Amino acid sequence: MARRAQPAAKESLVPLARSALALGCTPVISRQLKVVGRLADYGFFRAGGVLVGTHAFLAYGNMLGLRWGDSSRTQDIDFAHSGKSVSLALPATVEVKTHSAIESLEMGFLPAAGLSGKSGATYLNPKEPEFRLDFLTVPHRKGEAVYVHPQLNVPLQPLKFMEFSLQNIQQTVLFDPANAVLVSVPHPARYALHKLIVYGEREGSFAAKSTKDLRQAASLLAYFREHRPWEIDEAWADLVSRGKGWQRRAKQGVAALDRLYPDIEAGNWLTT
Repeated sequence: MARRAQPAAKESLVPLARSALALGCTPVISRQLKVVGRLADYGFFRAGGVLVGTHAFLAYGNMLGLRWGDSSRTQDIDFAHSGKSVSLALPATVEVKTHSAIESLEMGFLPAAGLSGKSGATYLNPKEPEFRLDFLTVPHRKGEAVYVHPQLNVPLQPLKFMEFSLQNIQQTVLFDPANAVLVSVPHPARYALHKLIVYGEREGSFAAKSTKDLRQAASLLAYFREHRPWEIDEAWADLVSRGKGWQRRAKQGVAALDRLYPDIEAGNWLTT
């Protein structure tokens, strides 16, 4: 709490962010950064929360000295948390009022109801349905049932294989010309391989995201192959050690990647 009351760290990030922008780094859309910043102010990331999805991918460009195309932009913001596995490590007095943080934004976000009628793990703006907040977690004993984390005060939707992305978490900064926010993101190597795993899991209306998954994976793998291949090798070794189901899905994603981006030669590089 004492550290949170000290504004010096945040204030020092803003001029650095402006310098980064001047040097060609990519900013986040201001209203999206406002959402991320409000959750950060309420302690979401200090309590184990992680920014995932395309906003993490945007951050990797700045982290690695790369510039992605405009096609990587998105309206939805994805957050994740390890759920019950992290709650044991948090003091009982720690409470993050995530729902209150979202309400305080006054941006029209409302919790979407699931099939059971209870609040799901998504917040929508009815006037802008594409502007949404999704809260994800790792699978648990009740399968795909939404889990309400008692200390985060927000429902979390289990997603297969999410636990792979929530190891070796990194810190980075998202910024626009006026603000900067310190966030936690998955390790970019794990993020890339996770995209290959979930490629075959996309169904129905989510199938269109498969191409984006492969594009992001290809972009990151191309960088790591040239500069830090050992980090992909280490993450891949962890992945294939998790069982035949993991191996089958990852190889399915690798095969799809080879079809769309043959220059990556992922099938020759990523081996068991």
